[in-house]
Amino acid sequence: MSRRPQRAPKGKNRRVADLEAEITRLRQELADTQATLKQLEQGGADAFLTRRIAELDEGQLVARGQAVEAVMARSRAEAELQALEDALGKAPGLSGWLLRRAQKRLRKSSSTGTIKTRGG
Repeated sequence: MSRRPQRAPKGKNRRVADLEAEITRLRQELADTQATLKQLEQGGADAFLTRRIAELDEGQLVARGQAVEAVMARSRAEAELQALEDALGKAPGLSGWLLRRAQKRLRKSSSTGTIKTRGG
């Protein structure tokens, strides 16, 4: 008793299916709006606005926290970059010279937006 998977409707049927999906979505939006309106009528606008302001304040605190974390992460990354650049500048011998040369080429290519490769 296996059933075949149903195919997506074609032509007019697809259009009807799309319209039915939109009707369902709009009914849900209407129900949500009616529920909000009922809350306003029962509890008054002050309670609703107070709760909404509290939600917005909470969102603002979260956004500030994320901004602070982003600033701290950027500072750490810049410090690590500076430490790596210092280590490259102090690397001894031929390998140090090669590393510094590669670093200069990377800086030059990143400023122009191109990267040169061998044989290509």
